[in-house]
Amino acid sequence: MSLADLKQIARDRTPKIKKYYIIPRAKLIELLMMDKLPESFIIEKKTIHELRKEAQAKELPNIWNLKRSELMELLYPTKMDLTSMNTNDLKKNVRHED
Repeated sequence: MSLADLKQIARDRTPKIKKYYIIPRAKLIELLMMDKLPESFIIEKKTIHELRKEAQAKELPNIWNLKRSELMELLYPTKMDLTSMNTNDLKKNVRHED
């Protein structure tokens, strides 16, 4: 099967595979063979409206002012590392430690 055929299948799949057009052929085949996509792929495809509905269901406050990335971090927390923190966050953390 050609790469173009694989990309067509990935595009038509539900739920869709995010950024299927830049995934290497071997990884694309691996993803297409899975019955269910990994949770990270499903979370990445969620719209801000879907994330807000989830936040409302969990009764989280002040969700309307949050960006999509902030909602994702709130709903699906990940380990914070220094590479994902911006400079302002690092400065705030340093000040609070003193």
